[in-house]
Amino acid sequence: MDGFDLTKYQEEGEEKEKVKKILGRVLSGREGYEVVEEKRVEKIRKCECGWPIEAGQKFCPECGMKC
Repeated sequence: MDGFDLTKYQEEGEEKEKVKKILGRVLSGREGYEVVEEKRVEKIRKCECGWPIEAGQKFCPECGMKC
């Protein structure tokens, strides 16, 4: 099964700007509206021993302490 690669539209650049303008026009119904892109920054939690803890983990995989 062949797929359509959309990664070039996700990276910063000219293609991404074209997609934002097209989506803005489709969603608003008028020209010149741009979609606002939300960028999330996930905080990295660390255990007392300094080991990074992933989201959803309750116990440290290195030392076994509850974090």
